[in-house]
Amino acid sequence: MSSLTGLVDLHCHLMPFVDDGAYDEEESLELLRMEVSQGVRTICLTPHLRAEMFETTDEEILRHFELVCRLAEEAELPLTLYHSREYHFDRILRKRLVERSLRPLGEGSTILLEFGGRHSDAEILDAVKLVRRMGYTPLIAHAERTQPLQKDWSFAHTLRESGALLQINAGSILGREGLRQKLLCRKLLQQGLPSVVASDAHDIRIRVPELDRCAGYLEDKYGKGLARRLLCSTPKAILEGNKGE
Repeated sequence: MSSLTGLVDLHCHLMPFVDDGAYDEEESLELLRMEVSQGVRTICLTPHLRAEMFETTDEEILRHFELVCRLAEEAELPLTLYHSREYHFDRILRKRLVERSLRPLGEGSTILLEFGGRHSDAEILDAVKLVRRMGYTPLIAHAERTQPLQKDWSFAHTLRESGALLQINAGSILGREGLRQKLLCRKLLQQGLPSVVASDAHDIRIRVPELDRCAGYLEDKYGKGLARRLLCSTPKAILEGNKGE
């Protein structure tokens, strides 16, 4: 376990009824309690927005966010809650960029940007440039799952130089997604390339929050300073309107 306090979870699917995350109110509340027990005090709920898969409207998202806020308040959980989206790079996101109808993470201009297995390195770089040109900073969701990075980890340098930030999953660091992703996370961490570690939690059984265990692992392997930066200071800065490091 970790000695860190005030952890921030910038990417998770704890909101019920909107995507493949929390199934209902009870599971949502249990996930919130799990996060609090692990030292998390700030959470940004990031339900998917992906064409032909997760197209819940912003109005519905807001209604269910208010529900989660009520659940946390009634349970007297010491949490600060935000909501945004995990934006898959597709036709919906391109339309939203033109319309300026995105909801960034917290008070700033950073958006959580997801790529699928079919996106090439050139397509990802073009997407990063487009998002930046439209005035947003892309934080690439679970970067260790991006195919071009799995083929060549040094592509992460190119992404960072292009202005993208990288988020990696706590479960991947701990080996929950297999040895390949664990080794890739290790290489990225050794090179100082990730900006944020988040849970990407979906449920209470399989894709669970593990930020405390991950924080302890990071402290042991890389030092408390890096653990604090990835789990506290940078995600907090992003939510408060700064771009982070």
